[in-house]
Amino acid sequence: MGRYAIRRLLQLVPVLLGTTFLINYMVWQLPGDPFAGRCGQRPCPDAYVSAMRAQFGLDQPVLVQYWNFLKNMLTGNMGVDFHEVPVASQLADAWPITIRLALLAVAIEAVIGIGAGVLSGLKRGGFLDNIVTISTLILLSLPVFVTGYLLQWLLGVQLQVINPTVSDEATITELIVPAFVLASLNMAFTARLTRTSIVENRRSDYVRTAISKGLPNRRVVGVHLLRNSLIPVLTFLGTEVGSLMAGAIITEGIFNIHGIGGLLFRAITGQDFTIVVPIASLLVLVYLITNLLVDLLYGVLDPRIRYE
Repeated sequence: MGRYAIRRLLQLVPVLLGTTFLINYMVWQLPGDPFAGRCGQRPCPDAYVSAMRAQFGLDQPVLVQYWNFLKNMLTGNMGVDFHEVPVASQLADAWPITIRLALLAVAIEAVIGIGAGVLSGLKRGGFLDNIVTISTLILLSLPVFVTGYLLQWLLGVQLQVINPTVSDEATITELIVPAFVLASLNMAFTARLTRTSIVENRRSDYVRTAISKGLPNRRVVGVHLLRNSLIPVLTFLGTEVGSLMAGAIITEGIFNIHGIGGLLFRAITGQDFTIVVPIASLLVLVYLITNLLVDLLYGVLDPRIRYE
């Protein structure tokens, strides 16, 4: 496994370089000048636009811009945004909050989604299976912003169980409901995927063999059935960390969470690509690392998988 992990890490390097180069190229080549409309109702003078483009290196060739970006990312010196605020300090304040929110959302997906899917698959056609099916259909039919505003109004305004908005500290307790909202759609997918995998694997030969040997039902389900059924679910959950962090814009906006989602939204609307590019590149890195970890966990769930 060690050689496989090293080889996969080396494979990530060209992928990371290629994707970050494309991000830099596409973002800075978008039509329109990010500095042309920064003077209110009047068009900005050409001298101002030229000076700002020179300050942020936009007057240089694309390869030079990308090389400067790589050096800044490796040294941690990301410069300042268009408002002269250090980019590194903004990321340092927002990134931990979104990481906590995304990891908590993945944990909720795994615990509730897998648990509901396993119970539904084992009790196929029963009352519990019908409840899980109806519940997942409701979650799948509701957009995230509807679920968010509904829980905020019900739990925060009517019942006053939670604060309608999250404080600047964004503690784990405050993030439970926003994380549930963020995870609601994918939690339903996880439950249905787990149920389908459980139902299919229950008819497998290795499960019938384990039952014929007289093994306890708990061992048949926990050791034989569940471990093999979780492989596609693990693949789905592994890719969710990066996508949840990128998709937290709506949830963070509803609950006033000062994380990456809100920072990215403000940067996009203000065409401040000094923030958009680092965030997008970091999300790519998170996505690649989580996929590597998922591949390595396959061997833990299924000993038949060998790494070469």
